[in-house]
Amino acid sequence: MESALNATIRDILYASMSLDDGLSTIQSLGIRASADSELYFEIARVIEEIILRRPEVANTKLTELVVRLSFSEDRVLPELLLLLDTRYTSGYRLNELDILPDMYAIPQLLDIMGEYGMAMDNALKLNLRPLIPFLTDQTIAIIDAILSRGHKFSSELTLHESHQIAWKLIEFGLFDCADALLNSLISHTKKLGLLDLNIEVSLNASLVLTELGLYHDARTLLKKLEVTVREKDDPALIASVLLQLSVNETRDESIPYESARALAQEASQACLDAIETTDCDEDFAALAGVVIGSNILANGWREGVPQAIEWLSSSLKFYEVHDESNPNLIFNHYKCLVCLGFSYGMLGDHESMTRSIEFMSRAKSVLVELEKYDRDISIELARTENAIGWICLSTESDEFWTIGLEAFERAIDIRQDLSEGGSIGEIGYLSTQLGRRLLDLRMSEGSHQAELREILTQYVPLFPTDKRAFVEVAIATYDIVWLTLRHNNTLDRRLLRLFDDLNRMLSDHQIDNNAIFIRGLSLLIPYVERTWKNLRDEAKRISNEDENLSEVAHLLSSMATAKMNLETVRLQMGIVIHDAVDRPLHEIDDLLAHYWLGQTTLARTIKAFYENKDYSELSNGLYQSAKAFDVVSRVETDYSESAEFIIATSGSLANILLRFALSLQTHYNSEIDWGEEKLTKLEVPARFDFILTEDWLGLTKIAEAYLQMVEQSNLSQAQPYLNAIFSNVTRALIMMDNIALVDRRVLNRLGQEMNRRYYLRQ
Repeated sequence: MESALNATIRDILYASMSLDDGLSTIQSLGIRASADSELYFEIARVIEEIILRRPEVANTKLTELVVRLSFSEDRVLPELLLLLDTRYTSGYRLNELDILPDMYAIPQLLDIMGEYGMAMDNALKLNLRPLIPFLTDQTIAIIDAILSRGHKFSSELTLHESHQIAWKLIEFGLFDCADALLNSLISHTKKLGLLDLNIEVSLNASLVLTELGLYHDARTLLKKLEVTVREKDDPALIASVLLQLSVNETRDESIPYESARALAQEASQACLDAIETTDCDEDFAALAGVVIGSNILANGWREGVPQAIEWLSSSLKFYEVHDESNPNLIFNHYKCLVCLGFSYGMLGDHESMTRSIEFMSRAKSVLVELEKYDRDISIELARTENAIGWICLSTESDEFWTIGLEAFERAIDIRQDLSEGGSIGEIGYLSTQLGRRLLDLRMSEGSHQAELREILTQYVPLFPTDKRAFVEVAIATYDIVWLTLRHNNTLDRRLLRLFDDLNRMLSDHQIDNNAIFIRGLSLLIPYVERTWKNLRDEAKRISNEDENLSEVAHLLSSMATAKMNLETVRLQMGIVIHDAVDRPLHEIDDLLAHYWLGQTTLARTIKAFYENKDYSELSNGLYQSAKAFDVVSRVETDYSESAEFIIATSGSLANILLRFALSLQTHYNSEIDWGEEKLTKLEVPARFDFILTEDWLGLTKIAEAYLQMVEQSNLSQAQPYLNAIFSNVTRALIMMDNIALVDRRVLNRLGQEMNRRYYLRQ
């Protein structure tokens, strides 16, 4: 756990805590501290100097503290104090330099520039992301101050140094900050006539625009850049521009994928030509394949995974035969293997999973080789282990679950150390813990709901600052409900209340790229709460508003209506039985449409008999229900989830309903609308006995025994048995959804729609 002192300094750096409040907090910590209390008060005095606007004194004291703490066990505190110095004293020094002549001002400005570069490094290393926008703004201000002096060599040095800072921001995914810095650099390099640097900066700026989803702006910039580099006639630059343009078109979903792939082929060929004609990196073309393949994966569409595998496999051929004496080549080889492992993991079948684990294991082996070059591989190693865990969690092949569990354990150990050192964000550590507990839930029937609830609760404080938290909570909620349903367990009431609270918080969130996960959650919560009217209304709303979820929302709306009908029968309350089936439902899921037709007909029949005790109407209703359920067994469906259970349950009940209807017709001479084909007998396949539960089989056997007695008795003797059969039929109607696993089929459809576009975790 991070110390209270470090956490307080972080809050001061973020400006989420004022200097006055920070001073009071640190003084209070110093009073309670059993050891090093003097250190707390020294830091408090530094903050007091900042409040009193004496930056020189504060700077001197902070420098003394940093030097003294350089050899302490806490490696984070000295770096936090350096950032505190940069955050609150360098601005004063920058203002003081305005009145100094160039000879004195420029060296100090360059010194401050270097200080901000180091501060940016420390902030990125300690994962102080909220501090980065401030440092970026200050860096831009220093660039303007240095360039305004008009000293050529200082200006060029500053621009090159700033370009390195911008690239670091890109590597850490801070694209908004990188965009602001690169726009400043483009303007300055153009004014100074630094064409080569302007091209490099513009190329990086186009990359940032693509990552921000500003595809049109990126395309416009790249088209202009393409004209410039063709005039320059530099094959390596031409290939780089074409490669980035192909990446932009790949990520832009408004562009047909055929056009994007054709441009990718052109870029790949340009990279090969550049290798032959210029002195560029020998893995230029192979790396281009990794870039294209990984960006196909980054779109999230499963349909593109096979194409990504083709690109990545082509690149792997180069890396496998190449002498890896260059750390950059080793790292690119690692990235290629990881992307291939992820790609095969997304295919999900047993053979692909085997290859996925093989590639991931090879990737770890390659990554370890970087340690020889004094590279810190812990962050990448944790990402790889985390990816293995989630891939194994998503497969139906249980032999991989143990592998995933071990991978999660290793990732947790690494990320715990990284989190304590401030090197990764909290969401990465939480994501790994969440995956570990979900895999526990999948592997056993034991309850892990308390642990999962605790992890989900820890996501809530991240909502205001990290949009990924919304998506991860929504996906986790579905996973918990689905896995609990598969194990036939019930959800804890406290967990249900948390789900409801999360749904309310997420409903206020402005959703963009990952809307399907959030909207999927809004369909899931009414289901787990068994509020069928709310589910029906919400499903109808989403069906009209969201094209991606319209079909499954329509399916959930029909299920909610069917559940309301069952509640009406069970409680013998309610005015009418509603129609659960319409024409579009037959196109969405014909099997469930016919199942719910039979269920609705039977519900109406039972409710009508409760009201009027008309045996003639009862026998006709039972016969029509039997015919409707009999149709279920003849429906062809490509969607196999729960299909056998639905067919078996419907066929078993149809047989009882038909015999009951014919017995009533015999004893009461009731009128039955036979239809075009009279149904007099149904054959129930023996395999149904191996599918249906003991409770259902027991209920149907009792009903069949009563039916046999009715068929062998006269009217006066049969009456008690008829009442018993009617009671059993009513019970069968109420419990048949659980036997047929209807909920599993519907929720699986919801999960498939939510999962059509996968979510990429760190």
